[in-house]
Amino acid sequence: MCLISKIKNQRGFTLLESLFHLAVLVLFASISLLIVIWVRDIQNINQIKHDVNWELFVYDVHQYNENSISGEIVSPKILMLEPANDPDNREFYIEQPNNHVRKRSNKGGNEIMLPNVQGLQYRQEGNEIIMKVVTQDGKLRERVIVLPLPRE
Repeated sequence: MCLISKIKNQRGFTLLESLFHLAVLVLFASISLLIVIWVRDIQNINQIKHDVNWELFVYDVHQYNENSISGEIVSPKILMLEPANDPDNREFYIEQPNNHVRKRSNKGGNEIMLPNVQGLQYRQEGNEIIMKVVTQDGKLRERVIVLPLPRE
């Protein structure tokens, strides 16, 4: 007899409780969807930031190269450019000392040109230099720089 009275006293979910649980589930689902969209947008922004940094770095290297009278690869990771009409007779070295690419002057001073770099390599073919950069996310980027011809 006790078992039958216990079964009669047990009730299932009421309609109100079910609607409350459904509302909580919908709320969590909508918040989760917003978080997923937010993370994707942040990843896209970071990718755009890396692309812009790369293009600005290439532009800077081309500008230094255009204003140079000579350039050469000192080592596979160091490019030397000698600016034209420089009263201080400076030489600029574009190299990767750590996890960034920097421009260093033989008269002192450093400038970070490209952050978040895993690897940098220069290779020369004729008067062209192929510059390869591997970013922290593992993406390989490559550009060709045409060195100035020696002036006679």
